[in-house]
Amino acid sequence: MKSIILGAAGILVTASALPAFAADMTIAEPPVETPIVEAAPGVYDWGGFYVGVNTGYAWTGVNSDGPAPAIDQRVGGFALGAFAGYNFFNDGWVYGVEADVKHDFNNDRFSSGGTTYEAETKWGGSVRARLGYAFDRTLVYATGGWAFTNAALENVNTGVKEKDTSHGWTVGAGVEQAFTDTVAGRLEYRYTDYRSSDIFQAAGRDGDLDSHSIMLGVSMKF
Repeated sequence: MKSIILGAAGILVTASALPAFAADMTIAEPPVETPIVEAAPGVYDWGGFYVGVNTGYAWTGVNSDGPAPAIDQRVGGFALGAFAGYNFFNDGWVYGVEADVKHDFNNDRFSSGGTTYEAETKWGGSVRARLGYAFDRTLVYATGGWAFTNAALENVNTGVKEKDTSHGWTVGAGVEQAFTDTVAGRLEYRYTDYRSSDIFQAAGRDGDLDSHSIMLGVSMKF
């Protein structure tokens, strides 16, 4: 009888302790997966030194004053060149300086007032400022500065030939696309006014030169 009473007392003590023990137990929650956050792609940095090559087509206007008939001729041809420059990049804006040199493969013979002439431009180049805005890897820019060209005009009838290196100003615009972190391609248009040129002495008159060019290029940034 005594053992039964002791057993019953033990059961009562254990039962009374179970709620307190259950309250102290911490229910383990399933682990929460950390969300994967993809880093936003970095904005392309246009800053730095670069060199490149380009090719395209250029039209040179050979235009003289009187006496009549005046010379008014377009001399066009394939062009091949190279360029180098340095860009600064600041909050989307790209600005810097660039120099280029090109060779025009043009030579045209024409007649004016019964006289046959032959005109050509050879080496030319420029030093220009550039300013543009970049949409990540796409750059839209304007450019302008000083330019020169080496030209010649020959009076075929008399054999008189004059050569001159003419200087002037150039302006243009273009778009550039960075294909990789170091390689970019571009398409650029420029107008250049070389003003007066001594080559027109071969025709016994004064005159001036201007040109339009469309060039496609590729560059490497360092």
